Amino acid sequence: MNNFNINLDPKILENLDSNKETYINIYNNSFEKLAKIEIENISKRTKSEVIDRTKLKLNFFERKVFLEIKNKKIYYLEGNQKDSKIYLDIFSSVLILHYLLNADGTPLENKWIPFRELPDGLFYWRTIPKVLEPLAKKYESSGDKFLKKIIEIGGKINKSFENSSVVYPFSMFPVLMILYEKDEEFEADFKVLFDSSAHHYLKTYAIKLIILYIVKKLCS
Repeated sequence: MNNFNINLDPKILENLDSNKETYINIYNNSFEKLAKIEIENISKRTKSEVIDRTKLKLNFFERKVFLEIKNKKIYYLEGNQKDSKIYLDIFSSVLILHYLLNADGTPLENKWIPFRELPDGLFYWRTIPKVLEPLAKKYESSGDKFLKKIIEIGGKINKSFENSSVVYPFSMFPVLMILYEKDEEFEADFKVLFDSSAHHYLKTYAIKLIILYIVKKLCS
């Protein structure tokens, strides 16, 4: 089945305030494309749940998010109360819509790869250390605080490496984060790895945006 491509230019998306209109256009166009796909097919390809045949429920980091295709709404429930809908910001919404449109249902391959091994990853990979730099500064000698924070955003401890955790922006898109603490010889550093199936769910430029999103959540 062909998946849909939406234009998520990183230069546009990283500058949120001055490109609000562009975001809104992407948001509306994405919903229009989703409306042309059977909701059950979207659910199957993204591991999301169909609710009342009209909306989807999916995992987005630590939250259960609801998406109403017809009404073009994305929100979560505060305290599980139906009348307490908290609508997501436009940046989060566009990332979710990109996932729903691009996912093809490929099973996880359980093989970790670096960003540069993603399709066209060499084009962006030199910028990734700079993106991760705020994390290295914040958690340079605080592996325990890093693990505590990443669990708060839906991550799980990974025992294969010291100070590592797998965070799930989406159910079918795990990200392995590894902190190398500062010592007498080296400054702190972060490594980020992806399941080798990652490109079946997000375009590579959107994966960079997911990294930015994770950094923002971990530094908040």
